[in-house]
Amino acid sequence: MAWNWTRRGALGLLAGAGAAGLPRWGLAASGAKRFRHGVASGDPQTDRVVIWTRLTPDEGEFGTRTVTYEVARDAEFRQIVASGDAPCDALSDHCVQIDVTGLEPGASYYYRFKNGGETSPIGRTRTLPGDDASELRIAVVSCANYPYGFFHAYREIARRDDIDLVLHLGDYLYEYPAGGYADPKVVAQGRQVKPEGELVTLADYRIRHALYKSDPDLQALHAAHPMIAVWDDHEVANDSWKGGAENHQEHEGPWDVRKRAGMRAWREWLPVRLPDPARPEIVYRRFDIGRLASLIMLDTRLIGRDRQLSYAHDMIYRSVPFDFSDPTHPKAVTDPTVLKELPVAAVRRIVVPFDMTGEKPRPILDFAKIKDLDPHKLPQGWAYLPDAERFRDEKLGDPARSMMGAAQEQWAAEQLADSVHRGIGWQIVGQQLLMGRLSAPRITDIIDFSKPTAVSREQLQAIEGLGRMGLPLNLDAWDGYAAARERFYSAIRKANADVVVLSGDSHNSWAFDLADETGRATAVEMAGPAVSSPGFAQYVSAPVEEMVRRFLDHNPELVMFDPHYRGWVEVHVTPEAVTGEWHYVSRVDAPDYRPIRGERLRVAKEERKLQKAG
Repeated sequence: MAWNWTRRGALGLLAGAGAAGLPRWGLAASGAKRFRHGVASGDPQTDRVVIWTRLTPDEGEFGTRTVTYEVARDAEFRQIVASGDAPCDALSDHCVQIDVTGLEPGASYYYRFKNGGETSPIGRTRTLPGDDASELRIAVVSCANYPYGFFHAYREIARRDDIDLVLHLGDYLYEYPAGGYADPKVVAQGRQVKPEGELVTLADYRIRHALYKSDPDLQALHAAHPMIAVWDDHEVANDSWKGGAENHQEHEGPWDVRKRAGMRAWREWLPVRLPDPARPEIVYRRFDIGRLASLIMLDTRLIGRDRQLSYAHDMIYRSVPFDFSDPTHPKAVTDPTVLKELPVAAVRRIVVPFDMTGEKPRPILDFAKIKDLDPHKLPQGWAYLPDAERFRDEKLGDPARSMMGAAQEQWAAEQLADSVHRGIGWQIVGQQLLMGRLSAPRITDIIDFSKPTAVSREQLQAIEGLGRMGLPLNLDAWDGYAAARERFYSAIRKANADVVVLSGDSHNSWAFDLADETGRATAVEMAGPAVSSPGFAQYVSAPVEEMVRRFLDHNPELVMFDPHYRGWVEVHVTPEAVTGEWHYVSRVDAPDYRPIRGERLRVAKEERKLQKAG
């Protein structure tokens, strides 16, 4: 895969972390202390936008204080179009959110805050265009891990004047304690987390948000562009679902209390407009960009998701029917004709091991040999084999399991249908997790295990074995909720929607032609890399180009894959096509870096297939 340096790299605009090279908006007045977390805007509509700041209290300062805000057409604030006062106090962690109304469609505005003789940094925002919208440029980001790398992607996006909005698909922050999921080289350069413990309480989450908002590149991003955001799992805890999380233990208290704390801190510290203030846990919502596109934001993590499946605990293993007519001497039944003639009450299916030492696996059918076996201490050469077909049908295909919950599934279907009915050209779905089908190819033979790897040879061989059976690589993604995915695809087809799915979470770059279980082209997916969290190439030492080739050859829906670089996706929407361009930075483990331009893919109206774009 060939990479080209952008003009910015050639011009040497890449200063280290800090204010150098950033736009003039977003820079605080000299000596300002009360607005040290910057400013932000978000959830733009044609006539309104939410603006945000935080008033840092002095030590020992309590009570309610007043912040003055101003919104103007120009950066010099000669043409002020909205102003007023807003209270803030400890109940909102001193954060201020104002939904500024009465604005014009498709217009840029500047805003600032004042208190106690101090003025905040200046922010620039933009409303959504009206019915005459002819194009939209979106920067799609996710997975910003403070102690794993610098936020260079944010810096690059902040410099771009042609971005209309930033779409943040979650993992705005990470909940781990100091030393957890961190790069020691990066931590040694001053990027240690606060608080040092794992985030559990509301105070914990607030402190971590404050740390992230102290980053100059994140401040610059927020000051330069409005953001539309949804949460993923790390805003609360890793691999969250509605009733718990992989990274939540009993000694950490009730899950609902922790979940509400993470949600609340996220709402306080980001510029979001709740669709239903009476139900603050709901963040799925829709934004219409004239007749150009509807942006439909989903919550595939916290509101309705059932617990993830696990190969370790949920796998169905190959079994054989046994005739228990004589309970003291059960016999395996391998003849289907005989099986049909037996009383139902006399038949039990028994998971049996297989002898793997011959050319083909041979089932062990002697009940006396298998009835007391310890699965962890099988005789040498014996193994239990997954029953891939039953696992797909009974677990992955279980219609009772949901990714979004019934209420949100119905809402999403209604939004797709209503958008098409209104004559809106594209339905852009912003959500957290990979939707495309993905299984692991063979890569163990190209990995250098003499170098540190995050996954052992044995683990990779097990993953490869699942891949040979066509089973998913990641059960936390939509692949682990196959029936729910088919219901969503059915809603797309019923609405005759032109859908582009935008995804985050995986830390790698992907593009898929999405097809339903019958193979019908349904939509396309563009998934972005992480801002700083590590990808596959950081987990294992293998030739990247060969890894990419094998993934592409093994997965029919997969169109593009990059496991190496951190960055973002820029999505350009026009009436004729949606184009995704992947942008990367050369490194995140040091302040110096170079921007790299990645692949460009395009889907034309009504084609539902990605093509290379220029």
